[in-house]
Amino acid sequence: MLALSVPSRNAEAVRLLMTEHGMLDKHHRIFSSGGITEIPALAMPLPPLMDELGKLGAGIIDSRDYEWRETFKDPFRDILADIGIPEALKKKLPKRWEQLGRVLVLKLPKELEPRKGEVARAYAKVLEADTVLRDTGGIRGKYREPVMELLLGRNTETIHVENQVRFSLDAARLMFSSGNVDERIRMASVPKPGEIVVDMFAGIGYFSVPMAVHSKPARIISHELNPLAFEYLKKNIALNNVGDRITPVLGNCLDAEENIADRVVMGYVHTTHEYLPKAMRILRGKGIIHYHETCPNRLLPKRPRERVREAARDAGKEAEILGMVRVKSYAPGVEHVVVDAEIY
Repeated sequence: MLALSVPSRNAEAVRLLMTEHGMLDKHHRIFSSGGITEIPALAMPLPPLMDELGKLGAGIIDSRDYEWRETFKDPFRDILADIGIPEALKKKLPKRWEQLGRVLVLKLPKELEPRKGEVARAYAKVLEADTVLRDTGGIRGKYREPVMELLLGRNTETIHVENQVRFSLDAARLMFSSGNVDERIRMASVPKPGEIVVDMFAGIGYFSVPMAVHSKPARIISHELNPLAFEYLKKNIALNNVGDRITPVLGNCLDAEENIADRVVMGYVHTTHEYLPKAMRILRGKGIIHYHETCPNRLLPKRPRERVREAARDAGKEAEILGMVRVKSYAPGVEHVVVDAEIY
């Protein structure tokens, strides 16, 4: 596991710097002994950040595991202490939330409807959010827009920092799942130098921008159908200074240029398998596909793997399954997984 080893006198400065750049692993305990503090990190810091950390005496280590913990502190405990609602209603308060920069997203049961303003203020105070949204029911429309109710604040646009990548988005109108963070971190380092990558469902740059920031592909061609998401994709390309590596394309990925890519990213769910034939044609000869699927547990691991193999056979190719990664639980009895496959 990656961590930064730093003289304990500088540990707080390093922790704050890592937090600012979205690098702090909040789910493992910081370890201190003999004047040295080890701070778990999500990924290897990029050179500019490592230079700053080095000035504080920090160095990378990868030689130990760290004790798991849910959070450094228990903000829910502080929320319970701060909010003035009946004890029976406190049992209905959500213990999980989505925090994107200064915007907070909550799911509230109907029992809290009369107290939703008070609930929003309490969560915002403890979690230091300016705006609170209520997720009122999934997604809608062909662009899969979230259904949100504004509970507190005015500005739903935010900048969310993760793994040294800055994502600008409107949290009330665009999806962003923090549950996918491990996959975004993983994908950031998979492209090889000189590769051409096609991102078939780029969104605001969920995978394209981290790949461009952390790897050195020759080019990433990022397709996005939603005009609003496409505008934020362009903003995020500029925000992270990767315009020389990413070419954004507004439109349906089914119209993408074919026979050009060494790697294809299919970061979409529900009907992704319908796009596998196109992904096979986008590849030029031998290449890698990262295929996302939401699949019932009872059909794992067979169905997603077989769908890739079948699409390869239909294209006159073969597929070697390199691995399958669990992203998160999507629904009761349903997993979101990614199949990595080499196509030749």
